[in-house]
Amino acid sequence: MTESSEILLTLDKGLQVITHLSKVNRAISIGELSKEVNINKSTLFRILKTLQKRGFVFQQDNGDYGLRAEEFTIIVDRFDQNKVLQRTLRPELERLAKLCGETVTLSALVDENIECIDKIDSPQPVHVTQIVGRYSPLHAAASGKAVLAFLPPQKIETLINKKDLKKFTESTIVSAEQLENDLQEIKQKGFSVSHGELDIGISAMAAPIFTNSGSPVGSVSIMGISQKFTDEKIAYLKEILLESARSMSILLKY
Repeated sequence: MTESSEILLTLDKGLQVITHLSKVNRAISIGELSKEVNINKSTLFRILKTLQKRGFVFQQDNGDYGLRAEEFTIIVDRFDQNKVLQRTLRPELERLAKLCGETVTLSALVDENIECIDKIDSPQPVHVTQIVGRYSPLHAAASGKAVLAFLPPQKIETLINKKDLKKFTESTIVSAEQLENDLQEIKQKGFSVSHGELDIGISAMAAPIFTNSGSPVGSVSIMGISQKFTDEKIAYLKEILLESARSMSILLKY
């Protein structure tokens, strides 16, 4: 297989358009852009409309197209923010790992998902782990629900009702009413618990982390094998988890 056969031509052309718009740094007509990037107008029109739908370009009243630089800034800032979170909160994550002896994770809110940005595996011979960089839905994991419960009510309603909640296991909550009740309980307790909702046989408990604006930016969680995550163990780990989340929020000037 040649290198050229592995390239998605439409995607390649779309990236070519983005690159050229960044170079000219101004709004430009389809006709002018077509000549400069050597893409026929009909194909270019579809590419621009797709990029516009995704928020990467804008269209002026006269029909010219330009690059929305702020969209790329948001993407860069998001990665930078996650690096700052990981670097700032790592010492506290290490302290939590020593106290509980289980796998611990640090997750960040990214759009409508939660992303694992750091972890420390349990030293026990048999333990669960998490993949750094893995995205999880907000409704089907302790780390996600800990954040979801503390979002503005209107945002919660939008996320729950905008589409069908995906079922990952038999334990996944897919009823909007049941999930709302679960979130109310999480908000009262200050932490969430899940048993096999995302991955069979894995349980977790998580608490939200807040920034100086008072908004949840992510969560810290303790993970383990479901058989070992008894009510007694959860009760024991609760204060350790909540104290760690409080310390992390203080580090973020909450």
